[in-house]
Amino acid sequence: MIKKIIQIFLAILLFTIKKIFVRENRVPHKIMDNISNKLHSIFIFTSFPALYLLWFDIYINLFSLNTAIYILLFFQFVMIIRYFNPLMLKEKKLQIGIIEKIKKLSLLIFIFNWIFLSFGLAFSFIIITFLNNGFYLFIINQIKKQKEQEEFKKQFGDGDFSKEDIVKRHILNLFESDLNVEQLTRGEIKKQYRIMAKKYHPDVYKGDEKNKFTSINSSYKFLIDLVK
Repeated sequence: MIKKIIQIFLAILLFTIKKIFVRENRVPHKIMDNISNKLHSIFIFTSFPALYLLWFDIYINLFSLNTAIYILLFFQFVMIIRYFNPLMLKEKKLQIGIIEKIKKLSLLIFIFNWIFLSFGLAFSFIIITFLNNGFYLFIINQIKKQKEQEEFKKQFGDGDFSKEDIVKRHILNLFESDLNVEQLTRGEIKKQYRIMAKKYHPDVYKGDEKNKFTSINSSYKFLIDLVK
């Protein structure tokens, strides 16, 4: 329940920030795009250490270091959101590996923070973990969508297709009829794939659709991943 509440809170927060800071009709800016990509790459290395520095409430010549940390983190976050660009759409394996390890230990770290430091810091740790997870998993999802779009264009040509259009095209390609995806099962998809693979195998099929076998394979992979 708590996890769901945090996810909803972060989704609303990201949506609000996007509406405020993200530029519509984005124009590439080489310098700013490079800076935002660097800031995105190091976010996991700055957000967690900053969290613990904030807890110590350090002062330097009567100046609170917390103020500077808040400003820098806010600047980093806004830059990543506002200048989100294709440079970020590269799988950051190191960062993803770190966040996966943190997620596995998150409950233990949360309890440790709560007992030895404070509940506020423990709760903040969970928020930062979800934020990092969202940043880097979002990239993976975007990469996956790009690959799907590229494969789809190879099969069906260029065009402005919605997600529903893509699903319908794949179903039509594999089943040769217009079916509802919600009615499909993995068993039916596998059975139909075997039928179509035999029908359009290059050693058997002598028709005009030279890439039909490859196209069927792509539709099968897409649908089998979609239907759980």
